[in-house]
Amino acid sequence: MNKSVKKSLLIIALLALVIVVALKFLPRFEGTSKVIIDDKSQLSDLPYIFINKHEATLKWINNGQEQSQTISTNSKVDLNSEFTFRIDDLLKICTEQMHEHHNIENIVVLSDIHGQYDLFKQLLRVNKVIDSNGNWQYQNGHLVVIGDAFDRGDKVNETLWHLLKLMQQAQNEGGNVHYLLGNHDIMVLNGDLRYINDKYKQIEELTEHTYQELYGDNTLMGKWLRSCPVVLRINDVLFSHGGLSLTMVNHGFSIDKINQLFATDIIDNHKDSIRADEKLSLLARSQGPIWYRGYFTDTTLTNASIDSILHHFNAKQIIVGHTSMERVEVLFDKRILAADTSIKKGENGELLFIENKHYYRAGLDGVKMPLW
Repeated sequence: MNKSVKKSLLIIALLALVIVVALKFLPRFEGTSKVIIDDKSQLSDLPYIFINKHEATLKWINNGQEQSQTISTNSKVDLNSEFTFRIDDLLKICTEQMHEHHNIENIVVLSDIHGQYDLFKQLLRVNKVIDSNGNWQYQNGHLVVIGDAFDRGDKVNETLWHLLKLMQQAQNEGGNVHYLLGNHDIMVLNGDLRYINDKYKQIEELTEHTYQELYGDNTLMGKWLRSCPVVLRINDVLFSHGGLSLTMVNHGFSIDKINQLFATDIIDNHKDSIRADEKLSLLARSQGPIWYRGYFTDTTLTNASIDSILHHFNAKQIIVGHTSMERVEVLFDKRILAADTSIKKGENGELLFIENKHYYRAGLDGVKMPLW
């Protein structure tokens, strides 16, 4: 073999190596990927984004058909011309949230949306949290959703995507959006799919993924949800889906420990393993923060009992969801507030506002009524 042939073969080998490296490490697509749903009367769903290192595979449903595209995580995604984001940026925004905030003047709270996206939007719109196009309008205020966007209704994914859109917009205005995990959220993450809407059984068939996998730890949504707290502190107020019990106090749990154990030992763990551990079992069952209903059912609780809980967690008030009411309710002489206003029925609901230390409830008429 003469020198010129050897040189040619060496050049070809080097070019082949460059191509392999480029295909492996360079972004496949860095433009704007458009997710279009042009007929919402047919089965449709916004994308589920699966992430593998620097690549992202989008899967969505349009006109009853699965659509798919693989792009770079550095690419922009346009969701039906309503929300544009870069995947890497959105991941950073939604997974690096703090679970404690101070000096916040304006807060709006709701809970237990359960796939009732249209009512969720209507409540936010008439109360000027979002504008007529669904964009953030609450300036530097904070929106707190106390869990359970999942199950029952058929617009869970729309709700979650809108919350991510509002989170990005709110942070640009100096505000924020917080999502806490409720019992139904963790049920889905752990594969308990008893309460999902029939629509999502069709989505499972079309995407060839279980519903749990669509929110797995390798998805954008799954990464966000697994970073969400079970207990959130804003100023001297605590937010928890079910509440904080005396049993948790007696076991010496701190807020940080509760959030840590859910993130590392309860989510993605098998129920038998959880029940075999005393602390995990306590947190994951009826005396824990996602299932507790004691403020409404335990007749032995008094103001002094609640004061013991508040003292342990260094707070003045706890706001909960989980237990359905017809309106925002005040319990234990303003120590406990109930924010689950039965939005899950899809008919009515209320928001709880805390503005400059004054408390209001507001419904579909957009009128704020003082709570006391």
